[in-house]
Amino acid sequence: MTQVIKQENSLFKITTNKALYEAKNVIIATGFYDIPIYMNVKGEELPQVRHYYKEAHEYAFRNVLVVGANNSSVDAALECWRKGANVTMVIRKSEINNRVKYWVKPDIENRIAEGSIKAYFESNITEIRENEVEIETPNGKITIENDFVLALTGYKPDLTFLEKMGIQLSDDERKVPKYNPETMETNVAGLFLAGVVCGGMETHKWFIENSRVHANLIVDCITSK
Repeated sequence: MTQVIKQENSLFKITTNKALYEAKNVIIATGFYDIPIYMNVKGEELPQVRHYYKEAHEYAFRNVLVVGANNSSVDAALECWRKGANVTMVIRKSEINNRVKYWVKPDIENRIAEGSIKAYFESNITEIRENEVEIETPNGKITIENDFVLALTGYKPDLTFLEKMGIQLSDDERKVPKYNPETMETNVAGLFLAGVVCGGMETHKWFIENSRVHANLIVDCITSK
């Protein structure tokens, strides 16, 4: 884990839990999964509630409730369903988010339409218990059996980490870090950003498929100096 990055003269001093490193250039590609956005509902602290999703095999043939309708939630719901899980989704809005990747959105909508994945729109979890979850729906409260809750309700990048290194953030609620989009170099010379972290709180703007170009821009900038 990186703990401190300080610039001294022409070098960055990078302190980690393993060693101290020095570098002329540093690339920050920390994404936005540092801090989960919690639901703040009763039972959220129970062990079957997960705010991070890794892979689907653990959830095969179990009752899985996925919270949210963004990319992380949709990917988890589809993968778990394909591994045999009984998947239910709880979605605050009336539809799947338009920011979901365009090649995935029709897949989840078709699975919901055919009934393979059950979805409660305009709904919220009100309580999580050991083997069941209580949901407030437009038609009233319901209780469903449950083995796992994947509360993929969004994440926030560690913007404080960027500020400690001298990177300026926009004054508005987006908190977009300052960088040159042609080189990905920040307002701190030699310090670069890549990937989702470039969007600040706009975590939907960048993802793996459209941010790979950042690597080429950074390398071209460094090698041209």
